[in-house]
Amino acid sequence: MRPVLTDEEVAQFRADVCRVAEVLFARHGVEGVTMRQIAAELAWSPTTAYRYFKNKEEILAAVRAAAFNRFCEVIEEATRSSPDPRKSARNVGQAYLGFALENPDAYRMMFDVSQAAVTGNAELTEALARARRSMVAYVAPLIDKGILRGETQALGQMLWASAHGLVMLRLSGIVADDTELRQLHERTMSALVRGAHQGTASSRGTSALERISPAPARKAARKIP
Repeated sequence: MRPVLTDEEVAQFRADVCRVAEVLFARHGVEGVTMRQIAAELAWSPTTAYRYFKNKEEILAAVRAAAFNRFCEVIEEATRSSPDPRKSARNVGQAYLGFALENPDAYRMMFDVSQAAVTGNAELTEALARARRSMVAYVAPLIDKGILRGETQALGQMLWASAHGLVMLRLSGIVADDTELRQLHERTMSALVRGAHQGTASSRGTSALERISPAPARKAARKIP
């Protein structure tokens, strides 16, 4: 008779599966990985993984949900990082690029388009909803303070879409290095929301938009696998 596992033990087993699956999916592609391979990496019998997941698609959904939740933790921390909404927004931009560059495999997996039935997985659906909330939360204080003008949800999603597109250009190698990515991000954010801010340039000649864009990178460019 199989031992009865606690909720904590089940959660740990599921986390182990997701950890291994994320690496295998990134290395071989989702279609190139089987449940048997995942079990073998964990030194399990071929059928053990089925105790925790119905199929590979459910594992992919769990991997994506876990990645989105890690991403949200980073963005939410950046949002809370300063009472000044400009600094907070700037930190969100830096955190977004930092997460993607430090976790390229997880980032690619988050936006995997091969899994269409997002609404069929409660864990992934909730993680996506959290990401949507996280990616607009920092915009509301900017609007409240009169720094930006527009509808919070639409403006937040516009900025998110732009950052995502630039990140994917970097991960695909079209953008040459991290420094170029950060410079492009800074210019793009300024250009996109130029018409959505209030007030004139500061006494130093820097617009409100430029003040909330991430600063150019000072670190050496890292190679994206």
